[in-house]
Amino acid sequence: MNRADTPALKKAMIAAADAIVAAEPELTRIDMVIGDGDHGIGMKTGFTAIRKLLAQTDYETPYALFHACGLCLVKSMGGSSGVLFGTLLIGGLESIRGLDSLDGGDMCAFLCGGIDAVVRRGKARAGDKTMVDALLPAKERMQEALLQTRDIDRILKAAEEGALEGVERSKDMLPRLGRSKGFRESALGWPDPGAVSVSVLMGGLYRGLSK
Repeated sequence: MNRADTPALKKAMIAAADAIVAAEPELTRIDMVIGDGDHGIGMKTGFTAIRKLLAQTDYETPYALFHACGLCLVKSMGGSSGVLFGTLLIGGLESIRGLDSLDGGDMCAFLCGGIDAVVRRGKARAGDKTMVDALLPAKERMQEALLQTRDIDRILKAAEEGALEGVERSKDMLPRLGRSKGFRESALGWPDPGAVSVSVLMGGLYRGLSK
């Protein structure tokens, strides 16, 4: 698919929300080991709220759609995860203002802008064992893919692949930020739950749009 209009992007967001909700048991299992156990529930709460919002509301532009979804996460989830995942959907909005559909370049600019905003707000760096360890590889893979195509499906597929690579690498990292930093060596072998959530979100968007 070369471009996606607002209804197609809405379907992709619904698919992403459903994927996050379905992943709640695994997210909770991981966070019970290296966190305080509430990450999965928080993500389920936020994306269930998005699912309900999108079932009731249509949007005229991609900007309006993602803005509403980002604010929904901030308001419904609370805590750092709500702010950071909301920021992911809000931070790159200026790059798509005024567009009625997105191609792969537009989606890359939007998501990369959100990723940069998350990094600025959360102050995490690569290797800290946070969601940033999935976001940065996703950004890198999208930018690499954009050199070859502006197909939005392939850009989102690249985002998922990069995020999954980051999830795997996070297993070998010692946590340096967030609640998991108190677990240190006991966190080895486990992926960061926020990074896993990023990979599920990117995969949900890709599969929801490619359908």
